[in-house]
Amino acid sequence: MRRLCSTPASGVVRARWAVHLYFADWALTSRLGMSVEGDRVVPDGTPILVDEAMRPVEPWCTFLRLYSQNLSSNSIAAYARDALEFARFLESRGFGVLDVTEQDIVGYRAARLEAGISGRSWARQLVVIRALFTYLYETGQRNSLPWIQVGTRSVVSPRVPKADMDVRAISHSQWIALRDVGFGGQLPDGELDESYRGRCTVRNSCAAELALTTGMRLTEWRTLLDPEVRSGTGGTSLLLEACAKNGRRRRVYVPASTVQSVELYRSTERKAMIRRAQSYLRRKLPTLAVVTEMDAATGRVTYTLEGVTRREEFARIPPKARRLLVTVGVDGWVEPLSLFVGRSGLPPSQRRWHQYFHEANDRIGTFEGRLPAMPAVTPHDLRHTFAIVMLRSLQARAAQFERARPRHGIGTISEHIVHNPLLTLQRLLGHASPSTTMEYLRFVDESDALIQAAFESWSDGERDYASYVLEQLETQRA
Repeated sequence: MRRLCSTPASGVVRARWAVHLYFADWALTSRLGMSVEGDRVVPDGTPILVDEAMRPVEPWCTFLRLYSQNLSSNSIAAYARDALEFARFLESRGFGVLDVTEQDIVGYRAARLEAGISGRSWARQLVVIRALFTYLYETGQRNSLPWIQVGTRSVVSPRVPKADMDVRAISHSQWIALRDVGFGGQLPDGELDESYRGRCTVRNSCAAELALTTGMRLTEWRTLLDPEVRSGTGGTSLLLEACAKNGRRRRVYVPASTVQSVELYRSTERKAMIRRAQSYLRRKLPTLAVVTEMDAATGRVTYTLEGVTRREEFARIPPKARRLLVTVGVDGWVEPLSLFVGRSGLPPSQRRWHQYFHEANDRIGTFEGRLPAMPAVTPHDLRHTFAIVMLRSLQARAAQFERARPRHGIGTISEHIVHNPLLTLQRLLGHASPSTTMEYLRFVDESDALIQAAFESWSDGERDYASYVLEQLETQRA
């Protein structure tokens, strides 16, 4: 089992606990010179609970394998750690999961809340607990569920107050500081900072602009493939699914000026990085996903990863495979398909992107007094900025539509749906519920630091798209 598993989850303390969490990693078998025949019942990334002797702990392992089949890698990791926490609580009480009673769940809830977790985190942990005991009941391992349902209430469906969404958006001057000084290595006066030793200024600025002008989440834009953002003089659209939250499929529009920023990055830093990474990529080729056929027109690609050949639509390629996709030319040139690449030729991790933003914020902090006051900007703040800009624009469009309607005219239901700002924004952001999108209403009119302009004049060649959008705030505030 040790040979088939990656390193244990963070926080594992062997001297204290007898239950540990690992994740299946079949790539380790090839590194150890092992040959695995037949189907792999346990897919890569599957959570595995083991005891001190590295033996799988049942029924946990089978439950986690089945439960994680249709989850994203981030969700799998979060739910697996929740399962580990519950398993260790039961271990501390000296009994197994088949012996759990309602009072044990009540005791676990009290212990977790006393430890300081939020109501939302506890609600997430209950998702795993409910799924676990439903599995045990339906497979006949338990005769009943360990809780009593009274109407719609039970210990696994408590009333958890919903926390307000923390919406933060940046102004035009803050965006310019982030893009040009934080990521771009310029001085506050616009001159080049010759002492700046940062790398990938074009890539990082391009990524930030892509996040700002599309509203994509970090998990979405960092996993983009180069062919998905099509070249051209105009804007382009692409489909998101496998990398979107909860796999919700939606279409995203990339404005023309952002496509131009991507083109600049492609022709400069990306090309140079891939050239320097060739020797490393060739050595890593046996562990990469080699593309054998690609049809950009239909958005489908055929690739082989770990001996298995798959043909999938771009949008449905899972994140792990996306970061490993490469093409190999007749001359042996290895070309990564990821849009954003690092020095290795492979894309930076999510954690690394957070570090890039942290470094940009630190750099801005060194010019205190010479730049506008601003909070530490995160990738998600750029998504919030997009949402506020779009909501303003959609509200203005809806108002214009109402003014153009005949005085006594009655709009159809479809017209009201099409011109409803919240429904449109919900679709653009990929929110599952309108209630999440409605959180932005509280910030549109209450804060003069939020973006109040609409996306207009996209074709202005003198200014880039993101700068134009954010510049409108300064105009209205003046």
